[in-house]
Amino acid sequence: MHSIQEYDEENVSGGNSTGRADVASLKPPSFAQSEFQTIVRRQRHGGDPDGLKVGHRHERHPHLRNDWEFSGWGSMQYLDIPDSELSAAQSRFEAPRHYLNRLLACAVAGNDITGGVFYTFPLVAAAAGVYAPICLVLACLLLSLLRPLLLELASAAHLNGANYIYLLQFSGKTMGVIGATATLLDAICTSTVSAATASSYLSGEFTHLPVSPGVITIVLLIGLGLLALAGLRESASVSAAIFAFHILTMTVLFITSVVHWATTDPHSSVLRSNWATRPGAAGDTLHSLFFGTCIAFLGVTGFECTPSYVEHLRPRTYSHVLRDLIIGGTLVNGLLSFAVYAVLPSTTILEGNNVLSTLAEVSGGGKWLRYWTVVDAVSVLLGGILTGVVTAGTLLDRLAKDRLLPQFFLLKLPVTGSAYIATLFALGLSLLLYVASALSLETVSDMFSVSFVFELLLYVISTLLLKFNRPHLPVSYRASMPTVLCAFVAMLAMWIGNIVANPLSLGLWAASFAVVFSALLLVTAQPYIVRLLLRLHGSSPLATYEWTAGWAERLVKWYRRSRSARICVWIKDDNIHTMLQALLSVQKNSPDARTVVFVHAYSNIDHIPSELHPNARLLDEAFPSITIDLSFVQGSFGPTLVEAASSIMNIPRSRMCLITLGQDHSWSLADYGGVRVIM
Repeated sequence: MHSIQEYDEENVSGGNSTGRADVASLKPPSFAQSEFQTIVRRQRHGGDPDGLKVGHRHERHPHLRNDWEFSGWGSMQYLDIPDSELSAAQSRFEAPRHYLNRLLACAVAGNDITGGVFYTFPLVAAAAGVYAPICLVLACLLLSLLRPLLLELASAAHLNGANYIYLLQFSGKTMGVIGATATLLDAICTSTVSAATASSYLSGEFTHLPVSPGVITIVLLIGLGLLALAGLRESASVSAAIFAFHILTMTVLFITSVVHWATTDPHSSVLRSNWATRPGAAGDTLHSLFFGTCIAFLGVTGFECTPSYVEHLRPRTYSHVLRDLIIGGTLVNGLLSFAVYAVLPSTTILEGNNVLSTLAEVSGGGKWLRYWTVVDAVSVLLGGILTGVVTAGTLLDRLAKDRLLPQFFLLKLPVTGSAYIATLFALGLSLLLYVASALSLETVSDMFSVSFVFELLLYVISTLLLKFNRPHLPVSYRASMPTVLCAFVAMLAMWIGNIVANPLSLGLWAASFAVVFSALLLVTAQPYIVRLLLRLHGSSPLATYEWTAGWAERLVKWYRRSRSARICVWIKDDNIHTMLQALLSVQKNSPDARTVVFVHAYSNIDHIPSELHPNARLLDEAFPSITIDLSFVQGSFGPTLVEAASSIMNIPRSRMCLITLGQDHSWSLADYGGVRVIM
């Protein structure tokens, strides 16, 4: 065992001296220090026979003892971290990491963006008519407003978890849960819509299939969900193969369409005829362009998933990936939709959902290219299922690391190292959503449109919170405020447009959001729930019945079990205001915290702030329900020391907090592996 030298003033339980010393005893105490310790002793034992932090007072729960919420006295200690532990922590910090290359990273999200034309184009054509190609291009170009924001967010917190981790770091637990709910809903909608669209495509091409589209959707979800158990890297390899095949197919389809257009219609009579169907009035034109662009946003899904696996990308690779996705989506969606209107008449375009298959058959002069396109459509939509399941799985893994979900979500397969419980749970949610929608693609798509744009809107809000709440965090890239405001206006307009186009979608999304949000919030709100039950029990006649006499004690035991966590706060100086604000932040965002450990790293014992220990004692007096410990660690503050201290103290880094990181700090927040900034 690692040696831990503890120092405390006295044994509060028996009042006998333990013979230990504290920081102040290393030197003769000053008069002020002696007076302070005297005051503290009088506060602790002057007239309070129980030795509690507070005296007898009017209790809101008269049927309980006065000390039911008392958490215990804090202590002060020096942590002795052996050199071997520091070396091991340094080795873990410097261990080589396996990153996805540019192609693999693009493929995970690229299948959704470049494959969205299969299920989005018919909807956009119905809403915008001949303006559909313009709407699809506008939707892709609007993503350019989000790219600088995502780069700034990733440079500040290069961690998996998307909006959950951003809102948690830059705001607090409640906003973090909102981000987690939005990301989880978007991910499971992505996989569900992709599977349902693939089955619809198959049923449209092969009308004599012996099974219904609903059954095909469920089979596809289960099959691709199990494939995701192979791990992110292997899933990315499969996605890369699908992505390469899709780009080849789209290239061949576009070339054959242009050749057919040039040889059979050199005067572009079909295109001219389609263009003549456009709205005549300016108001109708703007209406078509706006709502067409809102619907076209469904065609760029997948872009919002990239921050969910950003830890597996180098910062420079991440920047290229975002740019490549925007360019790829613009070219594929824009060029192919234009080719459709150049080759097919409007009546044919509006007749069916498999428009690209029809284009392939007409331009290719036979069924061969149509069958090729159908295979590609199903393949790329299967890649969308992988994207959704992988995104949801990595988010659930992060939530489990942060103690928002049970720890069995972290169980991994020994061969692939994938978190199989998280992946299977994400698969189960997708199946549940599809069944709850009565196996309806239209219902799931309506909810998906609102969920996706809301996820993008949260990225803008995360950026604003980063700029206002955490302005001192070291970042390597900053988006300008005009860009952030333009992105906010654009995403808000797209979100409102989708709701106006289909008001029912808001109700479906809001109901699902409320269920998931409440479930996640209840996991962290157990202490509040038990306190409410205690209040109700004490104020009701139940407290007077003999058969309910033991309920209060059982509730108190439940309350104490729900508040068993230890939170570590790294602190630099002895400013009591900073310490108080940090304590209040922990109390607000971690209601399960029973013990808060302030940790100070020092290079020389003479440099320890003189008021750090007295202030910790004062706060220990002021918060009866929280035990406030103080620990000193010798060394230079950095990721290695934090990792070693985490191992020695048995407190995971997800349960550690920093007051702040300055712009001149040598490491980024991501180097601390999940440690949270609270100010």
